[in-house]
Amino acid sequence: MQSSAPFPDRYDLRRHLRQQRRQLSVYQQKLASQKICQLVRQQSWFINASSLAVYMPTDGEADPLPLAVMAQAMGKKIYLPVLHPLNNNHLLFIRFTPQTPLQKNRFGILEPCLKGYGLMRHNTCQLQTLDLLLMPLVGFDPQGGRLGMGGGFYDRTLAIKPNEYKRPRLIGLAHECQKVDQLPLEPWDVPLTGVVTPAKVYQA
Repeated sequence: MQSSAPFPDRYDLRRHLRQQRRQLSVYQQKLASQKICQLVRQQSWFINASSLAVYMPTDGEADPLPLAVMAQAMGKKIYLPVLHPLNNNHLLFIRFTPQTPLQKNRFGILEPCLKGYGLMRHNTCQLQTLDLLLMPLVGFDPQGGRLGMGGGFYDRTLAIKPNEYKRPRLIGLAHECQKVDQLPLEPWDVPLTGVVTPAKVYQA
């Protein structure tokens, strides 16, 4: 069910939306992932992308991994975000294949293992070379507003100066219960290009 964002405080809204997301059953989560996958695969921005980043789902987030499997079968390069080992306020994007070793970061989220980081530099992707970035979120609005978990990692990583270099297309994946009419946003929040739920593709 859609929320009208009755919580002016981002903390309370985040907590409310996370509770709604966690209430979805395993079956509902799996069905939602299948529907999101079906919608995304029809979009020209997915069909034409040669490289894209996904994420490892946690806390009831919409699962992009079926999309990653499909994209790999289509010959696309897949990347996962990793907490930067030298500046852990930002993210790196590391090539992800079925053979990529994973480990939990300090938040308990799986990410590619960076042991021997120097040996993995050839697997690191510059943000501006990605065509598509599929992003997790806690809440969204139809105008492209995104409410994350509160760490600000994506916003800091995407905080580039105008004309410095192009951003990839930013697409959030979500359940319909995470939609609100209008989010209380901050100046540093980076807007999404669109959001895909099991019900609809929202173009900002």
